[in-house]
Parts: sequence; structure tokens; C-alpha cells
Amino acid sequence: MLEVYYKQIQLPKLNSPLGYALLVMVAMVFSVAIAKINFLVGAGIIVGLFGITGVLICLFETKLGFFLTTTLSFFVFYFNRMVDDVLPVGAVIDILIAVNFVGLYFRKTISRRGYWNYSKNPITYIYMLFMAYLLVEAFNPSMYSISGWVFAFRKFLNFLMIYFVALNVFETFDDVKQYMKLWLFLCAFAGVYGIFQQWAGLLPFEEHWVTSDPLKFKLYFQGGTIRKFSFLSDPTSYGILMASGAIMSIVLAIGPVIKRHRNYLIIATVLMLMGMAYSGTRTAYAMLPAGLVLFVMMTITSRKTLFFAIAFVMMFVVVVFGPFHSNGTVNRIRSTFEFSKDESLNVRDENRHYIQPYIWAHPIGGGLTTCGVGGEIYNPGHPLAGFPPDSGFLKLALETGWVGIILACALYFIILQTGIHHYYRSRSPEIRSYYVAIVAGIFSMVVANYAQVAIGQIPGAFMFYGSLAMLVRLRAFDKEIIEKKELNKSE
Repeated sequence: MLEVYYKQIQLPKLNSPLGYALLVMVAMVFSVAIAKINFLVGAGIIVGLFGITGVLICLFETKLGFFLTTTLSFFVFYFNRMVDDVLPVGAVIDILIAVNFVGLYFRKTISRRGYWNYSKNPITYIYMLFMAYLLVEAFNPSMYSISGWVFAFRKFLNFLMIYFVALNVFETFDDVKQYMKLWLFLCAFAGVYGIFQQWAGLLPFEEHWVTSDPLKFKLYFQGGTIRKFSFLSDPTSYGILMASGAIMSIVLAIGPVIKRHRNYLIIATVLMLMGMAYSGTRTAYAMLPAGLVLFVMMTITSRKTLFFAIAFVMMFVVVVFGPFHSNGTVNRIRSTFEFSKDESLNVRDENRHYIQPYIWAHPIGGGLTTCGVGGEIYNPGHPLAGFPPDSGFLKLALETGWVGIILACALYFIILQTGIHHYYRSRSPEIRSYYVAIVAGIFSMVVANYAQVAIGQIPGAFMFYGSLAMLVRLRAFDKEIIEKKELNKSE
């Protein structure tokens, strides 16, 4: 029996009479399931097969699985909207990340290669310290329910797995470039779909998804138009993703790339900037100058940078102070930089001042998942339950206390310091270009985290924590490239 399976199925990869018969039988089963039972049953079988395939890829092909999970994270919310948000899309991504991590661990164990080879660096050390602190939060006496801690810690554990998988996936500089190309392509594609939503309108199932919830409609309908969200979960996540992607694309386009690649990057940048504008996310509008200012500061001695800085300042002045006021998108961009007139910003500032005494009185915070909607679900009756954090930093301060926010700020500082330090130590122009692009992108997300929960959203978490792995690994690639060049010269 096993011999027949090997000769007729496995060896020819179904390209045999028995293989054809098996495929016909599978097709017939699907047809009967769809026609006789229920369309959703047949569709569920098909989705299940795709899911099993994805799990197997993540388990046995770490790099392909990581790229596949990243790609899928862009579209899961889109498919979920088709069925009124009944799919557990977060759990799907969590499972794929965990399987990818387990597959990597067993592959390293079988090949007897060190799993922690790339982990001896400041970023990993401070990150593990932060995770250890989150473990301690399980014993926070202010927390009413351990289930809320489990929910939040699982999310942070997923981020840690993304980081470690990326550390081992990026074995060469080509791996880094491939992932960056994939990421920018997906961002540009999301930009295209956001433009389609703006120009052609929302599809019927998208319009139903927005209008079915009055609160959601109120948040999305601003300035006489619906804020666009493309494939992503909401306009805010979409805008933040487009802004960080555009920053990286701009920096790489200014760097040492061939003309064809520069043209692709410019096109991608335009698509992402348009998507960002149509998202109506004011945090994203602030991210763009923040990230680009850091880029200019790091590369101020470059003539290209000076020309770009002059052009960017001129465009910024035209958009913010130009004599045109009939465009709703432009008006919303302008409102980002009119701080005194921004009512939502003023409300957030009032909330911060109101809750500060609680932060000072609770050094380790109220416990994970105690504020906002999550607090009402997992910790009802908690003093923080229902309080809108609105900011990643404020959420951390409330739930992990001022000790936790100090650790988080130390983590972000070491991440940026490592990237900037390695940038100035690197000798390869291409590696330096990647360093400054990644640092500028990460910095923009840290800035955005002041106004929104910007770090840790899907799919942006893949780029943020993948970027940390890039910062660690690029240093070794720089040495390899320089050694190769010196060897070629000596020959």
C-alpha cells in the first residue's frame, strides 16, 4: 500500500492515473457538499484545505511561511468584512505565527544549529527584560481577572515570535531585500485599493460593514466623506501603515539604487501617500514629516538629501498654507497642524491630565487589558474599565504603570540608538540606505504611538518587529559585503 502511494502519488506529485482519480474524487466531494448540504459547508472545506496548506508551509518552510503570513495579514480583515466579521482572523494569524516559530525551532534542533546565535544584542536583551516585566504583571493585585492578562500577553508573545523568526529568516542581505520588496509591494497594493475606494466608492459589502454600526459610521464619516481603509481593519491602521511605508520608500529611492528600482519606489510612494491622504488619519499626516526630518538629520551631508529637504519643505508649505480650501482631504491634512483647533487632541490631553494621578499612584499599573473596551470585557468594574487610552504610551502607562512606560521608552531608545549607531559604523552605501530607511520608519511609528495605539496592529507588527531583526542582522551583512569588495580588489 505504501509502495503504491509513493509511486503513484508522492513521487509523480499526483501526475499519474491514481492521482487524477484522487483529484476527481475530491472535486466531486466538494460539489456534493456545496449542492446538497450548504454553500458555506463547501466553502468551509475549501478554506480548511487552504488553511492546512498554510500551516504546513509555516511548519516546514520557515522563510516562505513568514512571507506567507505577512501577506495574509494584509487581507484577513477584507475577507472578514465579506462575512460580517464572524471569522476569528486574529486567531488565524496567531496560529500561523506560532506554527512558524515551532517549525523554526525544530528545524534548528534537527540541523543542530544554534537557535540563539543572533540574539546576543542590546535590542534582544531589553526586549526580554520588558517581556519578563509583563510576566510579573500576572501577579498585579489591581487586576480583577487573569484572563485579561492572558489575552494581552499572548499578543506580546506573538510579537516576540515574529522578532525571533525574522532574526533567523534574514540569513543573507538578499533575504532582507526580498522582505522589504514584499512589504512595499503590499503597501503599494493597499494604497491602490484605497484610491479605488475613494474614486469608485465602497463595494456593497464594505458600505454595509461601515453603516451597520452607528458608532463606526460616526468615526469613519468625516468632512463629508467616508475615511478609506483599503484591506485593513480601520482607517487609522491604514493611514499609519501607508505613512511608515511611504517614509521607507522615499528614503530607499533617494539612496543608491538603479534607475528602474528608483522609478518603482517613486510610484509606490505616490500610491502610499494618496492612500494615506484618503485615510483621513491625522496621526499619519504627522508621521510623515517626523520620519523625514530624522532622515534629513542623519544624512544632512548628502547633496541629494539637501535637494529633497528643500523640495519637501516647499510642498509642505503649499499644502498647509496654500490658497485652496474646497478640498476636504487637504483641509483634514491642514487640521493636523492646527493644534489649538483640534478638538479630538484637546479631549485626549484632558483625559491624560485627568488620569495622571492614577498612574503615579500605581507604579505597576492597573494590569493588562484593564482599560478601554478590553477592560469592560475582561475586568468589568475596574477603575480603568471603559477609559479610552487613545494612545499606545498612555495605554502602557495605565496598564503597566510608570515602571512599564520607562521600560518601553528604554526599549524604543535602544532600538533607535542601535540603528543610528550601526548606520554611522556601516561602510556599504546600500546597507546604510536600509539602516536609515528602517530607523526613520520605526521613529515615525514611535511618534504615532503618542496619539494612537500604533505599534502592534496587524499587519504593521510584522514590519515593526521584522525591522528590529533587520537592524540586528544588517551589521553582519555590511561586513560580508565590504570583505567581498576588498577581496575582489585584491584579485
